[in-house]
Amino acid sequence: MIQDIAPHKLDNSFAHKKQPQPESVFFAFQKGNILVKKGTDGMPALPTLDMLSGSFEEIKKRAIYVFSVDERPMFLLMSKGLEESMIPEALEYENPRKLYQEDQKWAALAGVTAGHLNHWYAEHVYCGCCGSPMDFGTKERAMVCPNCKNIQYPRISPVVMAAVTDGDKLLVTRYAGRPYKGLALIAGFVEIGESLEGALKREVMEEVGLGVKNLRYFGSQPWGFSDSVISGFFAELDGGSQIRLDRDELSEALWLSRDEIPPQESPLSITAAMIEAFRKREI
Repeated sequence: MIQDIAPHKLDNSFAHKKQPQPESVFFAFQKGNILVKKGTDGMPALPTLDMLSGSFEEIKKRAIYVFSVDERPMFLLMSKGLEESMIPEALEYENPRKLYQEDQKWAALAGVTAGHLNHWYAEHVYCGCCGSPMDFGTKERAMVCPNCKNIQYPRISPVVMAAVTDGDKLLVTRYAGRPYKGLALIAGFVEIGESLEGALKREVMEEVGLGVKNLRYFGSQPWGFSDSVISGFFAELDGGSQIRLDRDELSEALWLSRDEIPPQESPLSITAAMIEAFRKREI
Protein backbone atom coordinates (compact mmCIF):
# COMPACT_ATOMS: atom_id res chain seq x y z
CA MET A 1 0.00 0.00 0.00
CA ILE A 2 1.04 3.61 -0.39
CA GLN A 3 2.52 3.82 3.12
CA ASP A 4 4.72 0.74 2.68
CA ILE A 5 8.03 2.47 1.89
CA ALA A 6 10.50 0.56 4.09
CA PRO A 7 13.44 0.82 4.50
CA HIS A 8 12.67 4.52 4.00
CA LYS A 9 10.80 6.50 6.64
CA LEU A 10 8.57 9.55 6.42
CA ASP A 11 8.91 11.72 9.55
CA ASN A 12 5.91 14.06 9.83
CA SER A 13 6.97 15.60 13.15
CA PHE A 14 6.38 19.35 13.19
CA ALA A 15 9.58 21.40 12.88
CA HIS A 16 8.97 25.12 12.41
CA LYS A 17 12.59 26.21 12.11
CA LYS A 18 13.87 23.88 9.38
CA GLN A 19 15.28 25.97 6.55
CA PRO A 20 15.30 25.03 2.84
CA GLN A 21 18.53 24.58 0.93
CA PRO A 22 19.00 24.73 -2.86
CA GLU A 23 19.10 20.92 -2.99
CA SER A 24 15.88 20.53 -0.92
CA VAL A 25 13.01 18.61 -2.50
CA PHE A 26 9.88 20.72 -2.93
CA PHE A 27 6.24 20.16 -3.83
CA ALA A 28 3.97 22.40 -5.90
CA PHE A 29 0.47 21.65 -7.17
CA GLN A 30 -1.93 22.78 -9.86
CA LYS A 31 -5.47 21.42 -10.18
CA GLY A 32 -4.56 18.24 -8.31
CA ASN A 33 -1.40 17.57 -10.31
CA ILE A 34 2.11 17.77 -8.86
CA LEU A 35 5.15 19.48 -10.36
CA VAL A 36 7.80 16.90 -11.28
CA LYS A 37 11.07 16.67 -13.13
CA LYS A 38 10.78 15.01 -16.51
CA GLY A 39 12.77 11.79 -16.58
CA THR A 40 14.84 10.76 -19.60
CA ASP A 41 13.40 7.25 -19.14
CA GLY A 42 9.85 8.59 -18.95
CA MET A 43 9.70 8.24 -15.17
CA PRO A 44 9.08 11.50 -13.25
CA ALA A 45 11.03 12.53 -10.15
CA LEU A 46 10.54 15.09 -7.42
CA PRO A 47 12.24 18.43 -8.17
CA THR A 48 14.63 20.41 -5.97
CA LEU A 49 14.51 24.15 -5.29
CA ASP A 50 17.65 24.87 -7.30
CA MET A 51 15.77 23.84 -10.45
CA LEU A 52 13.50 26.88 -10.22
CA SER A 53 14.26 30.15 -11.94
CA GLY A 54 14.64 33.31 -9.86
CA SER A 55 16.27 34.41 -6.62
CA PHE A 56 16.77 31.57 -4.15
CA GLU A 57 16.35 34.00 -1.25
CA GLU A 58 12.89 34.90 -2.53
CA ILE A 59 12.01 31.25 -3.10
CA LYS A 60 13.25 30.41 0.40
CA LYS A 61 10.80 32.89 1.96
CA ARG A 62 7.87 31.12 0.34
CA ALA A 63 8.84 27.53 1.24
CA ILE A 64 6.88 25.80 4.02
CA TYR A 65 8.48 22.80 5.76
CA VAL A 66 6.15 19.78 5.57
CA PHE A 67 8.09 16.64 6.60
CA SER A 68 11.33 14.71 6.11
CA VAL A 69 12.11 11.45 4.36
CA ASP A 70 15.14 9.68 5.79
CA GLU A 71 16.07 12.92 7.62
CA ARG A 72 15.95 14.88 4.34
CA PRO A 73 13.74 17.98 4.87
CA MET A 74 11.12 18.68 2.20
CA PHE A 75 9.12 21.82 1.51
CA LEU A 76 5.86 23.01 -0.01
CA LEU A 77 5.42 25.98 -2.32
CA MET A 78 1.81 27.15 -2.42
CA SER A 79 0.40 27.93 -5.86
CA LYS A 80 0.40 31.67 -5.16
CA GLY A 81 4.12 31.39 -4.37
CA LEU A 82 5.08 29.83 -7.70
CA GLU A 83 4.68 31.87 -10.88
CA GLU A 84 4.86 30.25 -14.31
CA SER A 85 8.02 32.25 -15.06
CA MET A 86 9.81 30.32 -12.28
CA ILE A 87 9.16 26.91 -13.85
CA PRO A 88 11.75 25.74 -16.44
CA GLU A 89 10.91 23.44 -19.33
CA ALA A 90 12.45 20.50 -17.48
CA LEU A 91 9.52 20.54 -15.03
CA GLU A 92 5.88 19.70 -15.69
CA TYR A 93 2.68 18.91 -13.79
CA GLU A 94 1.71 15.23 -13.58
CA ASN A 95 -0.73 12.96 -11.74
CA PRO A 96 0.81 12.16 -8.29
CA ARG A 97 0.20 8.43 -8.90
CA LYS A 98 2.92 8.50 -11.56
CA LEU A 99 5.50 9.07 -8.82
CA TYR A 100 5.23 5.46 -7.70
CA GLN A 101 8.34 3.50 -8.70
CA GLU A 102 9.50 0.19 -7.31
CA ASP A 103 12.93 1.56 -6.33
CA GLN A 104 11.57 4.84 -4.97
CA LYS A 105 8.23 4.06 -3.32
CA TRP A 106 8.55 6.91 -0.84
CA ALA A 107 8.08 9.54 -3.56
CA ALA A 108 4.40 8.68 -4.10
CA LEU A 109 3.64 8.79 -0.36
CA ALA A 110 5.52 12.08 -0.03
CA GLY A 111 3.78 13.64 -3.01
CA VAL A 112 0.27 12.62 -1.97
CA THR A 113 0.84 13.66 1.65
CA ALA A 114 2.15 17.04 0.53
CA GLY A 115 -0.94 17.40 -1.65
CA HIS A 116 -3.11 16.74 1.40
CA LEU A 117 -1.36 19.55 3.26
CA ASN A 118 -1.47 21.87 0.24
CA HIS A 119 -5.24 21.46 0.04
CA TRP A 120 -5.65 22.16 3.76
CA TYR A 121 -3.42 25.24 3.70
CA ALA A 122 -5.27 26.64 0.68
CA GLU A 123 -8.62 26.29 2.49
CA HIS A 124 -7.39 28.08 5.61
CA VAL A 125 -5.88 31.30 4.28
CA TYR A 126 -8.61 33.15 6.18
CA CYS A 127 -10.22 32.46 9.54
CA GLY A 128 -13.59 30.77 9.31
CA CYS A 129 -14.76 32.55 12.46
CA CYS A 130 -13.82 36.21 11.93
CA GLY A 131 -12.40 36.38 8.40
CA SER A 132 -8.92 37.57 9.40
CA PRO A 133 -5.82 36.26 7.56
CA MET A 134 -4.47 33.17 9.32
CA ASP A 135 -0.88 32.68 10.47
CA PHE A 136 1.17 29.48 10.38
CA GLY A 137 1.54 27.88 13.81
CA THR A 138 4.99 28.01 15.36
CA LYS A 139 4.52 25.30 18.03
CA GLU A 140 2.48 22.71 16.10
CA ARG A 141 1.13 22.10 12.61
CA ALA A 142 -1.85 24.42 12.69
CA MET A 143 -3.26 27.61 11.23
CA VAL A 144 -3.83 30.24 13.91
CA CYS A 145 -5.98 33.37 13.75
CA PRO A 146 -4.09 36.31 15.32
CA ASN A 147 -7.37 38.15 15.89
CA CYS A 148 -9.81 35.68 17.52
CA LYS A 149 -7.27 32.92 18.33
CA ASN A 150 -9.16 30.28 16.34
CA ILE A 151 -6.89 27.26 15.69
CA GLN A 152 -7.36 24.85 12.80
CA TYR A 153 -5.52 21.54 12.42
CA PRO A 154 -5.08 19.42 9.26
CA ARG A 155 -8.33 17.77 8.28
CA ILE A 156 -8.18 13.98 8.20
CA SER A 157 -11.57 12.47 7.37
CA PRO A 158 -12.27 8.85 8.42
CA VAL A 159 -13.39 6.48 5.67
CA VAL A 160 -14.55 2.86 5.99
CA MET A 161 -14.12 0.22 3.29
CA ALA A 162 -16.11 -3.01 3.19
CA ALA A 163 -15.10 -6.27 1.52
CA VAL A 164 -18.41 -8.14 1.77
CA THR A 165 -18.16 -11.92 1.45
CA ASP A 166 -20.69 -14.68 0.96
CA GLY A 167 -18.80 -17.92 1.41
CA ASP A 168 -16.38 -18.18 -1.50
CA LYS A 169 -17.70 -15.03 -3.20
CA LEU A 170 -16.71 -11.37 -2.85
CA LEU A 171 -18.91 -8.37 -3.62
CA VAL A 172 -17.08 -6.07 -6.03
CA THR A 173 -18.28 -2.79 -7.51
CA ARG A 174 -17.51 -0.16 -10.12
CA TYR A 175 -17.93 3.55 -9.44
CA ALA A 176 -20.43 5.69 -11.29
CA GLY A 177 -19.14 8.88 -12.90
CA ARG A 178 -15.48 8.54 -11.91
CA PRO A 179 -12.40 8.17 -14.12
CA TYR A 180 -11.35 4.93 -12.35
CA LYS A 181 -13.16 2.01 -13.99
CA GLY A 182 -11.48 -0.93 -12.23
CA LEU A 183 -12.89 -3.14 -9.51
CA ALA A 184 -13.68 -1.41 -6.22
CA LEU A 185 -15.16 -2.15 -2.81
CA ILE A 186 -17.91 -0.33 -0.98
CA ALA A 187 -16.53 2.69 0.87
CA GLY A 188 -17.72 5.93 2.37
CA PHE A 189 -17.03 8.67 4.88
CA VAL A 190 -17.94 8.23 8.53
CA GLU A 191 -20.74 10.59 9.55
CA ILE A 192 -21.08 12.57 12.78
CA GLY A 193 -22.09 10.35 15.69
CA GLU A 194 -21.13 7.08 13.97
CA SER A 195 -18.70 4.35 14.89
CA LEU A 196 -16.59 2.80 12.14
CA GLU A 197 -18.69 -0.35 12.35
CA GLY A 198 -21.94 1.61 12.18
CA ALA A 199 -20.74 3.61 9.20
CA LEU A 200 -19.75 0.43 7.35
CA LYS A 201 -23.12 -1.22 7.85
CA ARG A 202 -24.91 1.96 6.73
CA GLU A 203 -22.76 2.33 3.59
CA VAL A 204 -23.33 -1.28 2.54
CA MET A 205 -27.08 -0.96 3.04
CA GLU A 206 -27.25 2.37 1.20
CA GLU A 207 -25.17 1.34 -1.82
CA VAL A 208 -26.25 -2.27 -2.40
CA GLY A 209 -29.14 -2.92 0.02
CA LEU A 210 -27.38 -5.72 1.91
CA GLY A 211 -26.92 -6.49 5.59
CA VAL A 212 -23.54 -7.54 7.00
CA LYS A 213 -22.22 -9.14 10.19
CA ASN A 214 -19.01 -10.43 11.78
CA LEU A 215 -16.80 -7.50 10.81
CA ARG A 216 -13.06 -8.26 10.81
CA TYR A 217 -10.50 -5.48 10.68
CA PHE A 218 -8.01 -5.79 7.80
CA GLY A 219 -5.87 -2.65 8.02
CA SER A 220 -5.72 1.05 7.28
CA GLN A 221 -3.94 3.51 5.03
CA PRO A 222 -3.54 7.28 4.68
CA TRP A 223 -5.18 8.49 1.47
CA GLY A 224 -4.26 12.10 0.83
CA PHE A 225 -6.17 12.13 -2.47
CA SER A 226 -9.35 12.59 -0.40
CA ASP A 227 -7.80 14.07 2.77
CA SER A 228 -8.68 10.84 4.56
CA VAL A 229 -7.53 7.74 6.38
CA ILE A 230 -9.22 4.52 5.25
CA SER A 231 -10.05 1.62 7.60
CA GLY A 232 -10.73 -1.64 5.78
CA PHE A 233 -12.93 -4.45 7.09
CA PHE A 234 -14.05 -7.83 5.81
CA ALA A 235 -17.72 -8.48 6.57
CA GLU A 236 -19.96 -11.51 6.06
CA LEU A 237 -23.30 -11.24 4.29
CA ASP A 238 -26.24 -11.19 6.72
CA GLY A 239 -29.46 -12.20 4.96
CA GLY A 240 -30.33 -12.39 1.27
CA SER A 241 -27.75 -11.72 -1.45
CA GLN A 242 -30.02 -9.83 -3.88
CA ILE A 243 -28.31 -6.52 -4.73
CA ARG A 244 -30.29 -3.24 -4.81
CA LEU A 245 -27.87 -0.85 -6.52
CA ASP A 246 -27.56 2.85 -5.72
CA ARG A 247 -26.88 4.09 -9.26
CA ASP A 248 -25.88 7.56 -8.05
CA GLU A 249 -22.82 5.95 -6.43
CA LEU A 250 -22.19 2.76 -8.41
CA SER A 251 -22.48 1.66 -12.02
CA GLU A 252 -22.21 -2.04 -11.14
CA ALA A 253 -22.05 -4.47 -8.22
CA LEU A 254 -21.68 -8.22 -8.55
CA TRP A 255 -20.59 -11.33 -6.70
CA LEU A 256 -17.36 -12.93 -7.95
CA SER A 257 -15.80 -16.19 -6.83
CA ARG A 258 -12.11 -16.22 -5.95
CA ASP A 259 -11.26 -17.81 -9.30
CA GLU A 260 -13.23 -15.15 -11.21
CA ILE A 261 -11.37 -12.21 -9.67
CA PRO A 262 -8.51 -10.93 -11.86
CA PRO A 263 -5.14 -10.20 -10.19
CA GLN A 264 -4.99 -6.64 -8.85
CA GLU A 265 -2.01 -4.72 -10.16
CA SER A 266 -2.21 -1.51 -8.08
CA PRO A 267 0.54 -1.40 -5.42
CA LEU A 268 -0.91 1.72 -3.79
CA SER A 269 -4.44 1.10 -2.58
CA ILE A 270 -5.98 -0.81 0.29
CA THR A 271 -8.76 -1.71 -2.16
CA ALA A 272 -6.38 -3.79 -4.27
CA ALA A 273 -4.73 -5.25 -1.16
CA MET A 274 -8.07 -6.47 0.22
CA ILE A 275 -9.26 -7.90 -3.09
CA GLU A 276 -5.93 -9.70 -3.54
CA ALA A 277 -6.05 -11.09 0.00
CA PHE A 278 -9.44 -12.64 -0.76
CA ARG A 279 -8.43 -13.87 -4.23
CA LYS A 280 -5.31 -15.58 -2.84
CA ARG A 281 -7.30 -17.20 -0.01
CA GLU A 282 -5.35 -15.28 2.62
CA ILE A 283 -8.66 -14.28 4.22
